[in-house]
Amino acid sequence: MASLCLNLGCSQPSNPDQANVCQNCGTPLLLDQRYRCRVVLGQGGFGRTYLATDETTDPPLRCVVKQVFPEARLLQGTLPTKHSGFGELQRRFHLEAEQLASLGRHPQIPELLAVVDSDQGQFLIQEYIAGPNLDQLAQRQSFDEASVRRVLEDILPVLEFVHHRQVIHRDVKPANILAPQEPAPLVLVDFGASKYIYEQALLEKTGTVIGSAGYVAPEQALGKAVFASDIFSLGVTCLHLLTGQHPFDLYSVSDDAWAWKPFVQTPVSKRFARVLDRMVKRRLKERYQTASEVLADLRWSVPARVSSSQSPTSSPQFPPPQKAARATDVWLLKATAGLSGTIENAVTMGKGGRRMATASSDGTIRLWDCTTGELLQNFGKSLGMLGLGHRGETTAVVFGTTDQVLYSSGEDGQLIHWDLENFSRHRRLDLPIWTATALLMLPNCPLLAIGTAEGHIHLWDCQAQQPSLQLTHHQDRINTLAFNPQRQSLISGSNDQTLRIWTIPAGRLSQTLTAPTAPITALACHPQDGRIISGDGQGQVQVWNLQRPDTGLLLTKLAHPVTAAAISPNGQWLAIGLEDGALPIWDLRHQTRLDGLRHDWAVRDLTFTPDSRMLVSTGADETIRFFCLFDREPGSERAREKV
Repeated sequence: MASLCLNLGCSQPSNPDQANVCQNCGTPLLLDQRYRCRVVLGQGGFGRTYLATDETTDPPLRCVVKQVFPEARLLQGTLPTKHSGFGELQRRFHLEAEQLASLGRHPQIPELLAVVDSDQGQFLIQEYIAGPNLDQLAQRQSFDEASVRRVLEDILPVLEFVHHRQVIHRDVKPANILAPQEPAPLVLVDFGASKYIYEQALLEKTGTVIGSAGYVAPEQALGKAVFASDIFSLGVTCLHLLTGQHPFDLYSVSDDAWAWKPFVQTPVSKRFARVLDRMVKRRLKERYQTASEVLADLRWSVPARVSSSQSPTSSPQFPPPQKAARATDVWLLKATAGLSGTIENAVTMGKGGRRMATASSDGTIRLWDCTTGELLQNFGKSLGMLGLGHRGETTAVVFGTTDQVLYSSGEDGQLIHWDLENFSRHRRLDLPIWTATALLMLPNCPLLAIGTAEGHIHLWDCQAQQPSLQLTHHQDRINTLAFNPQRQSLISGSNDQTLRIWTIPAGRLSQTLTAPTAPITALACHPQDGRIISGDGQGQVQVWNLQRPDTGLLLTKLAHPVTAAAISPNGQWLAIGLEDGALPIWDLRHQTRLDGLRHDWAVRDLTFTPDSRMLVSTGADETIRFFCLFDREPGSERAREKV
């Protein structure tokens, strides 16, 4: 293996493996008496990158040496006008090195190992990441929507992390995204062109045109890069991966628009295409401004189905988007929606995860945008020609067979069908009940289960718009309902201290669990293995196995009554709401518990989004709280959002 000379003017830089000085120009070959450069990995306007070995380790450790071109530093155009000269150049180099050292603490950015500022020049020594880059992968295999989605889900949180530290990468492209061996996520490399915005005025200042042709945003081409410029470059990267074409071939000059869709190698869903189109908008005001905005819309876009005829090895070899959470995963409060004088008694999530609805103490039903927290619609007494609406507190709300229909119940005994597309189709359900206490839309059949204060369960046929069955075995108030997908059964919990299992759609009572010792106040059913988890008025959280119904496994005994429970759709997280406002979360896979999340007063209800990365809860403190899954950085107390 050769030993390369670092003298940029050397005409014959290749030397024998163990040579100490260059045979052509006499320049020492060991940088800082320890790093030996072996192979040129790349070269750009800012410097040259080498694969090197650290000769002070046994065996020599591979690393990356980045040689900074002095003239490139002078051309960056980021020096304050009141400074000039070599001294300021050195100061800026070390300032940027400190910033890179901070960025390198992120697990998807190479760690900065050392900084060398010597007679030979300025050098950054970074961690070596083994694996091909996406440009190399694209040359030998095709990318479909699912593969590109993984790229976005891995890289957008990295950009969010970088931008939060006031750094613009300015050279996001396939060649600068590495795909290490599974299960490691993608890695963003080459911050040699990055710009540290240490003064806000620099965002308005014209600088040097930096970036790779075809991937650079229009404003960056004018020397005015902003954080959204990286969003543009990542979007163009996705277009390149989906089509296998260089960006120059995907832009129609005559139409002044991107024309990438005819070149896609596999079909792309319309929602996902809209996300990509907005990422690559040439007008800055029309483009996503932050990585978190892209992630929010990406969450609600529908992934394309993979054809059964597609080879299992046809997708790029890097980790799938739904990775098992590590021990560093935590849940943190993301946002709080304050409600003046109103308590949301119940919350339900739409199947798409974008919209949610709440049942309020003021008698209204509210429809929310779960992504932004924006109130979309109020359904109350004032709606409808005859004043259709609840005349007291609403107790429960649930989406119907589609996200275009809501069902609500209230203390006034009314059950109301709300049509979100046509208000004229709002109507009351004709059921003889006093108070409905729990609602559950049963999957795979058009049945709405309605629990009541009298201890009855009514099944309403949503398709025929008429009552179906009445289940009457409970002796007291029904507090909670759940569904077991493995057994196609309905589970009910009551003040009579029993759990009852009903076959669906027949409605036959198949099992009664009499072991509970307190009123059952919350139920959740594991989506994969069918385990039933209950919470009761004595603070007990128990797990029930229907093969051994006489004894429940006590998961924990809490100091306050349980008011709500939910299991994430991926089966990993169990959230419990308590009367004192606490909201502990269990990682069921790793058998760990997270405390610290809470409301000021009692938790009323809670639910997960379909992607299992957001938990929404309502409380008696007149708030709705949004908790998101974060990944704590190794070795630090900071965390970054996973979504």
